[in-house]
Amino acid sequence: MPNPFRPYKNQERKDINSQNLFVRPKSMVRSADILDDRRSRYKRWITFFRRNPHRFIELYFGIKLYPYQILMIYALQKSNFAYIVASRATAKTWIIAVWTLTLAVLYPGIKIIACSKTIKQGGLIVSEKISALSNTYPNVAREIDHISISSNLCEAIFHNGSSIRVVPSADTARGFRANYIIIEEARLVPKQILEQVIKPMLEVRTPPFRLESKYKNIPELKEEGRMAYITSAWYTSEYWYTYVKSCIKRMIMGDETASFLAFDYLITLYHNIKTEDMIKNEMADMDEVSVQMEYLNIPSGSSGKSYFKPSLFPRNLKRAFYPQKDDNYDIKKNPYDLKKVDGEIRFVSVDIATRANKANDNSIILCVRAIPILNKGYERHLVYMESYKGRDVGVQARRIKDIFFDFDADYLVMDLQNAGIGVFDSLTEPTLCEDRGITYDPLGVAGDEFEFVKQDLREELRRDHTRSLNPREVIFPIMANQDLNSQIANAFRISLQKKLWNFLIGEGEAEEFLIKNTKEFTKDINDTNISSFFLNPYINTGLMIGECINLDMSLVGGKIKLSEKSGCYKDRYSAVSYCNWIISYFDQELLKENSENKLSDWDYISSMTYTW
Repeated sequence: MPNPFRPYKNQERKDINSQNLFVRPKSMVRSADILDDRRSRYKRWITFFRRNPHRFIELYFGIKLYPYQILMIYALQKSNFAYIVASRATAKTWIIAVWTLTLAVLYPGIKIIACSKTIKQGGLIVSEKISALSNTYPNVAREIDHISISSNLCEAIFHNGSSIRVVPSADTARGFRANYIIIEEARLVPKQILEQVIKPMLEVRTPPFRLESKYKNIPELKEEGRMAYITSAWYTSEYWYTYVKSCIKRMIMGDETASFLAFDYLITLYHNIKTEDMIKNEMADMDEVSVQMEYLNIPSGSSGKSYFKPSLFPRNLKRAFYPQKDDNYDIKKNPYDLKKVDGEIRFVSVDIATRANKANDNSIILCVRAIPILNKGYERHLVYMESYKGRDVGVQARRIKDIFFDFDADYLVMDLQNAGIGVFDSLTEPTLCEDRGITYDPLGVAGDEFEFVKQDLREELRRDHTRSLNPREVIFPIMANQDLNSQIANAFRISLQKKLWNFLIGEGEAEEFLIKNTKEFTKDINDTNISSFFLNPYINTGLMIGECINLDMSLVGGKIKLSEKSGCYKDRYSAVSYCNWIISYFDQELLKENSENKLSDWDYISSMTYTW
């Protein structure tokens, strides 16, 4: 029955079943009650997602994860020290991007730093991966305020105050602060930079409620700075391997804050990230050591039979030599030349492969600067190396002359076995280079003043294989046999032990150096032809060192025999060891000039006995 004193109640009864939402009576709740309930629900969901970040990624972002990626996220979430070693194509960079996004959203105000050898390398996390995720998933985009990408800055800033920044592993990174640090390709980051620059960046995250007095002294609420290392496998002689062993040891001892994971290429096949044919094509031209490290995820270390140890190869030369490019040839001066110093002797050394070459046979050309050092001999600087499958002898001879004259070399060292004698014949002729519009002088066997070249071999080469009347007498021929190979191997190891060799820095350091010092490299940093041209000698140097440390030694009739493992190469070792053999003779003459009474390097080498 209608109540005359409360007409609004009468109308409410009429409207209670109305289909009009604007007319239907509302259930009124106090704003304080709403706020408390919402806060409680936020707490429960945030706690749940922080403990199960893979659920947050899939439910909120909408990003589908494979089981192994969930395992990676779990390891990163629970650890203060996580080390993940993964092969190519396991989506390492993509996982880093997803994980940093998750941290940035779940922990407002967190400062995340992704550290890599160069900004270009680490910048892929923001410029490629995070940008792509933002374009694909709306809930990722709604969290990001803006993304800034330039040659000097790469960062993503979030609405809640969080940030993801990319910094290089260099002294220029000093001054940055972070609550979470991820080191991309950790094996490339120098130990000194890691210890002195990157680790001191870490600081505790302090959310606003921690500033209140009642929360200040509760240890459980402290959010310690955390670090994660993600890399591919590398040589066990490098420092990164000690970090791996330390992480595994902590896990074995029951430390729940340390996590180690490793994945090989099979995980990519299982999840159809790559096909078997794609993997086979990528592995086709790689040596066994590179395949083991890059795909099988097996760190490479010298075996008990190894003749050369990784520690014998110091990589401290930053600037490489380059031959001129035919499309930019300058007949007056090579723009990529290195200035000669007083007394310097320059050598080009080659190991020739046949045209119908074997699977593990390449032609190698390398350049060595021999710089005189008082009472020490000649210090060898390996400043350039290139490799290619065997070609026609005339084509190979022309390429050798390109490099010989561009390098302003004094001598050429070459093995005359197999195809080598054919290339020697072509070198003794004038060589027309149509691309450059010049004709190279003919080259011939070294003159009579070099007594270590056997006279009968010299006469045979002049009589039967020299096709010009007055060639430059610069070629030192090598006719290797078991006895000579034993002496060459021994001489090379002794020169390494005496620290007479210096080699180019690794590829990662080289990229950073080129970005800072070579305008042509940075002009179009995405041009693969330019990038491969400038990085080639650094990459080949690494391959040469890998060849050397994977040579196994055996004794045959009291002589040293070095054998490459199945699928490995030996060509780069041959070229550099032959060159060292010839330089050893020059050491003898230099040391005689310095002191008539001092035992020469050559006498020392000759006096060695082959007992092990």
